[in-house]
Amino acid sequence: MKSASKIMYVIGRVFNIIALVCAVIGIVIGAIAMSMPAKIADQSNGAIEAAQAHAVGLGIVIGAAISFVVYLVLILLATKASKSLDNGKKDTAPHVLMIIVGIFGDIFYLLGGIFGLIAEDEEN
Repeated sequence: MKSASKIMYVIGRVFNIIALVCAVIGIVIGAIAMSMPAKIADQSNGAIEAAQAHAVGLGIVIGAAISFVVYLVLILLATKASKSLDNGKKDTAPHVLMIIVGIFGDIFYLLGGIFGLIAEDEEN
């Protein structure tokens, strides 16, 4: 079960790294939209104004920055949970935390946490 848990954590981290890259792309796109609101408004043929284009760019930057921080924290938590499998102690807290994270969105972390709890019980 230990190897299954590690595999699930690795797969979850890979998807989070992809999400990190997408968040960085979102930050760049939002920054571009914030830096050129007049050009965006001109190209929209009057559908939006420059202030609206700036606001949309700001919203994209804020949303992408929050996503970046969340995915970075998830990667760090998954790394800690994966390392706790090899420390030789019965440490269930990281796996329970990953189960909670998995309930709210990432099936790989949910499965990794479940397998990690089983592995911790098997060891002791």
